[in-house]
Amino acid sequence: MNKLDYKMIGEQIRYVRNQQHISQEFLAEMCDISPSFMGHIERGTRKMSLETFIAISLALHVSPDYLLYGQVPDPDAAVAGIIELVKQNNEANYERYVSVIRALAEIADRL
Repeated sequence: MNKLDYKMIGEQIRYVRNQQHISQEFLAEMCDISPSFMGHIERGTRKMSLETFIAISLALHVSPDYLLYGQVPDPDAAVAGIIELVKQNNEANYERYVSVIRALAEIADRL
């Protein structure tokens, strides 16, 4: 198993936070941790709990994969996997799920 690179994870958190124009203090408040601890996380000098990691991911609206590896999972593969599961169920559900995905895409385009 590969060791986690806490420095790289912290750099990713700082990068996303800066891209979203969020202060370190505000992100810390959103995650219910001290600004000092957030600084340590971003520098990679202290380890965070899984709960804190998830809180940061949710607060920044990014996938944990992005914070861990600097990339997001291939959305085509993810969508294809979901569609395969739905197809196995029945045709009516398949059409309903496709409609929902289209609606979500339209909403996302408006954001």
